[in-house]
Amino acid sequence: MKQSKVLGITGKIGSGKSTVSSILKEYYGFDIIDVDREYHWLLQNSNELRLELLKTFGDGILVNNQIDRAQLRKIVLSSDSNMEKLNRITHPAIFERIKFLTTEKYKDKPVVVDAALLFQIGLDRLCSVIWYIECEKEAIIERVVRRNGYNIEEIEKFLERQKDIEKYRNLANRVIVNNSDIENLKAIVGKYLKEDGLI
Repeated sequence: MKQSKVLGITGKIGSGKSTVSSILKEYYGFDIIDVDREYHWLLQNSNELRLELLKTFGDGILVNNQIDRAQLRKIVLSSDSNMEKLNRITHPAIFERIKFLTTEKYKDKPVVVDAALLFQIGLDRLCSVIWYIECEKEAIIERVVRRNGYNIEEIEKFLERQKDIEKYRNLANRVIVNNSDIENLKAIVGKYLKEDGLI
């Protein structure tokens, strides 16, 4: 059953989803479910997922007997086919993990689901309201290089693979353009929270 206050936040890598989430946590007391972090948790803790990934991509994705995200990233960014295989394997596991968190662990709290692939994974079905965050490509590249340590070629590939995220833009309840300063972003977040009945 859908919880009353689950706010989905989506948009491309580096668009500012984490910044919006941190504002929601610090100023409004929302708990944050970072779907990328939960995916990382699943890679380390789900034997079923691990075995399926090893069967599909081989033991070259292992470092010190753990699935290494950097190695896996290189493989899946090398072809559309590999990315599709990864999504087919991981999306159902991620959905079930987030469903558990929103309906059990955080069922009595306002919570944010922060996910670039919110619609593709089906997580929109768990959300009451969805915000789409976007910003200019140059700002995205600068942020991701600084924060994630990816090189520009990797970011370009990520953005190319995430092109289809744009088609879900119009399905969101709100579009937040994150091209200005943090104070302006805080003001927008506060305004939309009230208008969407989340506070």
